[in-house]
Amino acid sequence: MKLTVYLIFLAQFLLWGCGAKQETLSIATGGPAGLYYPIGGGMASIWSAELDAVNVKAEVTGGSVINVIQVSRRESDMGIAMADVVTDAYNGQGRFPQPLPLNVLFTAYPNIVHILTLADNGIDSLEDMRGKRISVGAQGSGTAVAAENVLTGLGIGMEEIAVRYLSFGESTSALKDGTIDAGFVVGGLGLAAVTELAVTRDLKLINLSEVQLQRLGEQFPAYAGYVIPAGTYTGIDTDTSGLGIWSVIVVHEDMPEQLGFALTCKLYQRRDQLLKVSQVAKAMTVANIHKLAAVPLHPGTQRYLKDPNAACNETGAELASGAGR
Repeated sequence: MKLTVYLIFLAQFLLWGCGAKQETLSIATGGPAGLYYPIGGGMASIWSAELDAVNVKAEVTGGSVINVIQVSRRESDMGIAMADVVTDAYNGQGRFPQPLPLNVLFTAYPNIVHILTLADNGIDSLEDMRGKRISVGAQGSGTAVAAENVLTGLGIGMEEIAVRYLSFGESTSALKDGTIDAGFVVGGLGLAAVTELAVTRDLKLINLSEVQLQRLGEQFPAYAGYVIPAGTYTGIDTDTSGLGIWSVIVVHEDMPEQLGFALTCKLYQRRDQLLKVSQVAKAMTVANIHKLAAVPLHPGTQRYLKDPNAACNETGAELASGAGR
């Protein structure tokens, strides 16, 4: 049974100079067909290469809901999750009966709510989904939360559709096979699953009107309008008016300040390496570091923001010295 992670940090960091091997940290991501897993893997590679006392691995998970729970239980050290899920988890509302002890380490990038169908499926708007087979994402995922919020927030009850809980890859495969009529996929622009579907089928993206976006924004403050530019996906020649939800990296509120500082500082120092994984990392600017104001920013990140140009030169001993704070 794993002891409290931070007690292990303290013991192993103190032994670091004697050649003791640091226990691997984990970042909970999502399924391999989305962006959370490759982005999380890119972050893990940067931290492992650049911080001598830290080795990080990316974990495949069911997504945002599972990730915040695992972080709160210290089953994962970090997690990627959508802003609406993190807000609910921190406040103990929605699917979370009690507040979870979370901090935001930093903001990652905006997730875009893709509402997918095929041109010959007879669906031109959300209202056309009534009575149809709709994938709302995998159970426990941020996609499932967002899909339910969008549908019910705009007056479509979940009992009015035939709900299917499918991952990104399963959703696009089901659209190809004709076993669903439409599906929600939430992630950064250029998602592999959506890109591949657009190449092989006549993809249609459902627009949300200004009135619909306003209604959703009033009910869910973490949501905002976002335009999917024409040409992002094959065959989509006009802009699509959609919904954007920021994703953030969450940690347990008890993560030591020194560790939070080192993780944040080094990642922003090496952000150019993350751009090689995905261009969505362009959104990871210092100005965007705390887009989710409803949840506290970790003290280590607050320290980083006081001097973003400071050297990230923490050693194992220095990290250990902050482990008890």
